[in-house]
Amino acid sequence: MSTASELRPKLSSARAGGGHRPRGTGRRRRRPSGALAGWLSVAPALLVILGFTFYPMVQSMLLSTDRWNMLGPKQFVGAENYATILGPGTFRESLFNTLVFTLLTMAGTYVLALATAMAANRELASARFVRTVTVLPAVIPMVVAGLIWKWLYEPDHGLINTLVGLVGVDGARWLFDSDLALPAVALVSVWKDFGIYALILLGGLQRIPAELYEAATIDRAGPWRQFRSITLPMLRPAGAAVFLLLLFNSFKVFDQVWVMTEGGPGTSTLTVVTFIYTKLLTDVGVASAASVVLFVILLLITVIRMRLTSREES
Repeated sequence: MSTASELRPKLSSARAGGGHRPRGTGRRRRRPSGALAGWLSVAPALLVILGFTFYPMVQSMLLSTDRWNMLGPKQFVGAENYATILGPGTFRESLFNTLVFTLLTMAGTYVLALATAMAANRELASARFVRTVTVLPAVIPMVVAGLIWKWLYEPDHGLINTLVGLVGVDGARWLFDSDLALPAVALVSVWKDFGIYALILLGGLQRIPAELYEAATIDRAGPWRQFRSITLPMLRPAGAAVFLLLLFNSFKVFDQVWVMTEGGPGTSTLTVVTFIYTKLLTDVGVASAASVVLFVILLLITVIRMRLTSREES
């Protein structure tokens, strides 16, 4: 047996040399803090937003103070481009057309989407069929939908005028009439998008407690009273989301207008985005100024809507 005197040199040498440590017992690497880990996780998305949203936005603001046709040198003109578009001219007409298009689209889409959502919310065998059919137009690309409806509106051989002619009524020159072209294009947007908004409203309807309608029925409240006193107030959050989406999409309308009319006849269907597109090849500064004005309009609408929503919640 080893004595205490024999063990002392071994213990002292082990302390001095440190001995052999088992693997994995060294210092652990420091993990990044929670804040740093969060920034690292969102860094790719931030880079995409900065590169494809904020950078073009800043460039548009800078170009809005120049006169440039993408060929010659840039010429600084200050606020002259803004004075050009805000004065009497084509931009004012495009802004007015966009407002009319927005009102037509929002009114038609919301009413049709709400009626569809209420029909699909009932416990009927046809409810699933309604949900499926109403979403089908949204699957079709807008360019394809515009081409289809352009053929339907064709004055001489289009399906709409052909059906109207069967009852002895002369068909209209839909896309060639300055009074009918804009409502005709708005109808395409309503037909294509109402199904998506109906699903949003359907989600809001399904969150309304059934006990409210049962209590209203006991109090002898009719369908219209229940709709006005229960459905509409409880559907306000979903309705607000639909309102904002419709507003933004209507102000940014371009595809169906360009495919169906290219802003014509004359300037009757010229929208703000169509105006920006047509100006890009001739005067980038004017097009950039118009895009900045459109951004400011949408920003003001968003701020106003957020203020109203916060007041309603408080």
